[in-house]
Order: sequence, then C-alpha cells, then structure tokens
Amino acid sequence: MEKTLKVAWFASSFVGRSASGTAQVARKIIEYILTNESNRITIFLIVKDNYELELIKNDEILSLSSLILLPRVKGKFLKSSRQFYKYILKHKKIEVDVLHFSVPRLYPFFWKFPSKKFYCTFHGGGDISLPHDKFVLSRLIYNFIAKLHWRKLDNIFAVSEFGKFEIETFYGISKKSINVIHPGTDHLWEIEVKEIEMDRSKCNIVIIGRWQKYKNVHTVLTAFSKLDDTSLKNFHIFLVGKSNFSNNFHIQQLVDYLSSENITSYDYLPDTQLKFLYQNAQLVIHPSINEGFGLPAFEAFAEGSPIAVHQGLPADHLLSDTSQVYVLDMLNVESIVSLLKNHEKFRSVGVEKRRNYLIQNSMTWNQMCNEYVRAYLET
Repeated sequence: MEKTLKVAWFASSFVGRSASGTAQVARKIIEYILTNESNRITIFLIVKDNYELELIKNDEILSLSSLILLPRVKGKFLKSSRQFYKYILKHKKIEVDVLHFSVPRLYPFFWKFPSKKFYCTFHGGGDISLPHDKFVLSRLIYNFIAKLHWRKLDNIFAVSEFGKFEIETFYGISKKSINVIHPGTDHLWEIEVKEIEMDRSKCNIVIIGRWQKYKNVHTVLTAFSKLDDTSLKNFHIFLVGKSNFSNNFHIQQLVDYLSSENITSYDYLPDTQLKFLYQNAQLVIHPSINEGFGLPAFEAFAEGSPIAVHQGLPADHLLSDTSQVYVLDMLNVESIVSLLKNHEKFRSVGVEKRRNYLIQNSMTWNQMCNEYVRAYLET
C-alpha cells in the first residue's frame, strides 16, 4: 500500500478564528485535503492546549485529522515557542514530510522540527510594512527569523502579485522563490441569505474593516462627516469589522458623531447576513490601504455589488477593468466625498459574468486547494 504524504499545520493558525482571512485560507486547504485527498495526504494538526483540542474534536471535518500534541510548559512568556522546542528535544526522528506555517511567524531554529520540508504562506508583507497597535516581542523575533533564514523554507507562497512584491521588498526574499496562489472567493455563492433590517429609501453603504489604522475605516467615516446634514440623511452606513482595539477612539468619535440614525455597527456578521448586505447595498467600500489580497472586496464583487477600493492593491490590479469598480486614493477624504455625492450612478451588476471572471483567474477555493495539493505532491 502506497504511503500517504504527511503534512502538519499549527491548529492555532485557524481554529477559533473564523473572522481571519489568513485563517480561512489555512482551514480551506486542510478541510479540502481531509475530505478529498486523504488517500494521498494525511493532515497532522499541531495542538498547543485543551481549547484547541476540544475545538478540533467537536469539528466534523477537523476531527478526521491526526494530532501532534505539544508538551505543556509553565508560565505564559514565549509559551508556544517553549512548547515547540520541548517537543523537538523529545522527537528526533522525522515524523512529517511537510510542516506548513500559515503565516511567516517562524520560530528560531524552526528547521529543527522533525519534518523533511518546510513551507510558509506569507500572504503579503504586512507583518513588517504596517504599523501595529502595540509592540509584540514575538512578532519582532518572527520577522527577524523570516528575513534571516527564509532560505531554510522549501516553498514560499504569496496570495497575489502585490503580496509577492511586498514579500520581496520587506523580507528581502528573492521573487524567484515566491509562488503566487490566489485565495478562493466563492464561499458565499451558494449559501442562503438571511435578511438584516434595512431602510430601502436610503442609499445603504457597507464599510468593511477592523477598527485598526491601516484598515482605514476612519477616513471613510470622516468623509461622511464632511457631508451637510441634508446629504447625510440620504445615507445609512453598515460598518462591519472588529472594534475592540485599544486605540480605536478616533473611529468611536466618528461613529458617535454620525449617530445611530446614520450608522449600524457590527463586530462580526455570519456569511448569510454578510451576503445580504453585499447584495442589497448601493456600494461596498473596502478602504484598507494594505492587503495581500483583500478578500472582502472580492466577496462583494462576486455578489454583484458596486465596490470602492484603494488604488494599487490587488482588487485594483485584478478587478478595476470591470464596471462598477471604483478605485481611488482611500487616504484622500475629498475623493471619497466626491464619490458619495455621485451615489446615483451606483448600480448592481449581474453575478454570472463576474463569477466567471474569478473562475478564469483561479480564484475559487477548489482551485486554490488543488494548487497547494500539487505543491505538496511535488515535494
């Protein structure tokens, strides 16, 4: 009987993280292999604690995986790395064929793990290129290791050509060593819609983004605050994105200024309700100024929404030649104000042509997963 290829992932990279784009990529690959490729590839999930273990055991698909349990250690300081090294000290023989890091958070001497090969999906260069809410020592270490020891990786993946450029620029990694595999964009296509209360007499605008500076939600809200009272009454804003960040006061002030009459805020929406917003909004704005891919823009695009995105990002490069895609400098308040004042031109678009375009450019989850499977089997 032919042996299966053994591929390991850290469970912490995706379990319990439904709102994370990087986690979604990892989960989709793992679920696809567990349900479609189990005769050729065995998935091992590296588990750090009982919380992760219970989530996996109670998941119909993830429970099909094999488990690698990291040993316990005392204290919280650099806990996961100490677990990692303790495991390495106890296990010298090769146990898996590939250890796949879902993001470039590489432990020092990561190559000492009992694996034949090491893969990493960097997505883009945001871990280095973007300002962060607080100093995190582990992130600094991870970035240093990635820049210093990327040659120890046998495969490096980006999610777009823009992401590839960032990885090359900020990590100093040769572009010849980086392979581009787009994420999927089709997870909303076949699901049922669940309605959200919406005033159809108004121009309903959806803004997608966490309350972090680089997600740039504050600039769009500032543009709305520049409208006169009569114009503002024509709009209702649906703000979707995690809000509990320590320096979110600049956004909270704008939300309070605009008032509940003009804005509805959600930290998180299930896909069924998110799809409803995409299908019924007059415009979906994804204002982030840095994205390796920027999945929300592609989700909304596939549901026929008029969308507005920041110039130079993947959505600009890949979608801007199609109708009802507005590309502008999302740091320029006046450009956003000008767009809002011309809201009469926003029109929804039929989904068939848009979805076919995404399929033709390998932006479905099955296409993505097949590319990763091919990379594994070529190991």
